[in-house]
This record gives sequence, structure tokens and C-alpha cells, in this order.
Amino acid sequence: MAAKKTSSITFRIDEKYDQTLRKMAEEKRISLNTLANQIFGNYAEFDTYAEKFGILKISTDTFRRILAVMPQKDLMLVASTGGSQEAKEFILFKWKEVNHETVVEFIKTYFGYCGYGRCDIESRGSKTMVSVHHDLGENGSLYLKHYLEALISSTLEKTCKIVITKDSVSLSF
Repeated sequence: MAAKKTSSITFRIDEKYDQTLRKMAEEKRISLNTLANQIFGNYAEFDTYAEKFGILKISTDTFRRILAVMPQKDLMLVASTGGSQEAKEFILFKWKEVNHETVVEFIKTYFGYCGYGRCDIESRGSKTMVSVHHDLGENGSLYLKHYLEALISSTLEKTCKIVITKDSVSLSF
């Protein structure tokens, strides 16, 4: 495996950010360089696209409260529409094509940056398995089930095998 290519840059930052970033790196037990790479990577890989695409940021608590009061029929419709339309549009916006690889990258991005839960993805041959553990409760599992099911169906024209619990969603396609 070839080593990642890197480049060196030098820039100045406000002293208060320097102190904050050094403290964050220490708390995470990573180097300041690693933290800076993560921050720049998040900005380059997601934040710029999210801003251009119009993605809102809300707290997990607010999203959980919305899910709690939404009738299940409406929740399933919102999730299915988001998974089939908005997800597909974002994939096309960022990666310019829809295929197995870009759909999996979208799922990684969706869970990695949007706060819907912790996601683990594994591929075995032509089969992909996704496990999500979240803090959104039963309605969160129902939302994520319908969102992911619509995403896979509309983009890859595949059906999913899905298992949900109160705090997790697992699917394979």
C-alpha cells in the first residue's frame, strides 16, 4: 500500500484558536497535525457541499423531539422522500454519478457528519452490510430504516434486508 501524499503549508491563526485546538488534540490524544488534517478533511469533504446544498444543522435532541411528535405515517413519508430524492440529489451534487461506491460513500458521509448515529460498513463480495447505532429512540430507528431503504431502492434498484431495534438499524443489500 502506497503512503498518502502530503504537503506542507504554513499559516497563521488567532492565538485563541491555537490554544483551543491544542487542548482538543490533547483531549483526543492525537497530534495537532492529525487534528488539523481532520478539520480540513471535514471542511473539504462535507462542509463545503453541505453549505452549497442547503443542509441545516440541528441538535440531536431537537431531531428526537420532532420524531417523537410526528405521526408514524408522516415520519415514514418524510424519511422515504429524503432517502429517495434528497440523498440521490446530494450524491449527484457531490460525486456527479450514482453507483454502489458513491452510495456507500454517501452513507459514510451522512452518518459521519450529520450526527444520526455511529455507522459501521462492511462489504463481502457484492454484499454490503451497514449497522447504525443511534440515540434517537424507536422513531429514530423507524426513520432511518425508511430513509436507508428508500436510498438503496432509488439509487441502486436493490431491496434491503433490514433489522431494527430501539437504538439500531442493520441492513444488507
